[in-house]
Amino acid sequence: MSDVITPSRKVVFTEEILQDPYPTYALMHQQGPLHYIDVGSKWGVWSIFSHAECSSVAKDPRCSAKRAHQMLLSLPLSRQSEFSELSRMLGLWLIFMDPPEHTRLRKLLNKGFSTAAIESLRPQIETAVDRMLKPLQHGSEIDLIRDFANSIPMRIISELLGVPQELHDQFVDCSRAIALFRGNPNRTVEQARAAQDALLALTGFFQKTVAERRRNKGNDLVSLLIDIEEEGEVLTEEELYAQCIALLFAGHETTRNLIGNGMYTLLQHPKDAAELRDDPEIIRGAVEEILRYESPVQFTARVLKEDMEVCGQHIPKGWSILCMLGAANRDPKQFQQPNQFNLKRLNNQHLAFGAGAHFCIGNQLARLEGQIAILNLVQRFPGMKLAGQRPEWASTFGFRGLKALPVTM
Repeated sequence: MSDVITPSRKVVFTEEILQDPYPTYALMHQQGPLHYIDVGSKWGVWSIFSHAECSSVAKDPRCSAKRAHQMLLSLPLSRQSEFSELSRMLGLWLIFMDPPEHTRLRKLLNKGFSTAAIESLRPQIETAVDRMLKPLQHGSEIDLIRDFANSIPMRIISELLGVPQELHDQFVDCSRAIALFRGNPNRTVEQARAAQDALLALTGFFQKTVAERRRNKGNDLVSLLIDIEEEGEVLTEEELYAQCIALLFAGHETTRNLIGNGMYTLLQHPKDAAELRDDPEIIRGAVEEILRYESPVQFTARVLKEDMEVCGQHIPKGWSILCMLGAANRDPKQFQQPNQFNLKRLNNQHLAFGAGAHFCIGNQLARLEGQIAILNLVQRFPGMKLAGQRPEWASTFGFRGLKALPVTM
């Protein structure tokens, strides 16, 4: 292996680049698959931009998903111990586990996310979308993020988890606090405090909910998770709370961004929106292209279990690497004309949901919600157009979504 070399750090995570990262991604693709990226606090991280290498690392058993503790490294050393509970609670999430723990838990949770289980939710999702769109008037101005994209995923995942409607706004705030912490490589003490408080509040809620469901089983996902058992294996109490929170977060944050990003993209491409309106059968492919073109999750991380050579660069055991999924989904070596939005793109092997053992367990639910929500918006409001100035992207580099999307219906 070659010697460890840490060249000068390249800049990717700035507010300016956040608003349109794709020219920077294109430049990185021209220069090579691996770059040493500045993440503030006088440190950098090796980051992979190519599709092939991102996919390979995500599947490599030498790369660990146990990275919750690494999220504290950008905080001042003297303050990190204040957030040991934050690290511990996140470490119980499925996405931050390695085999054999991950294998056991994934096997148990898969029962709640089978194709049949998700497809059975279609009427429920269609009813929720219809209920939210009916009051909207043609020609009225709304914020599509606040008034629809934010609400639909929280409503669906809350119904699945038995969260009462009066807590939806509070739980949206909790989800955003976790997203701000997880989605920013250069995390702050304030972000860590807010995320820890959010996790503690959500844990307290699900402790009560699980206790209630043990007394009175329902048809929700919490009741299903309590009953799940395979070959004598069951979820522990802490695992149960943690997965409920992880599902609430993922079910809201990424699906919110899928719907918001999708509608913003279609409003910028009115001919494609018209084609989708006239041919609703292409909605599945349309959602896949949205996931590729404006990926809700822009990067994920791994920690090396041993010294490795990645793209010809020696990286020592214990170091983190970022897989830049948003860049991989614009890789010209994988996709023809990667910066062109193409509803009928063939062989769209995007990495929006990751790859390998940690491929997103809720991908089918997110896809179904996205298909139903986007198709209904396009069909019911053919005259919808952007209102006001160009919308701003939220300051969460890892989770790409708009702060607001003002539209005229």
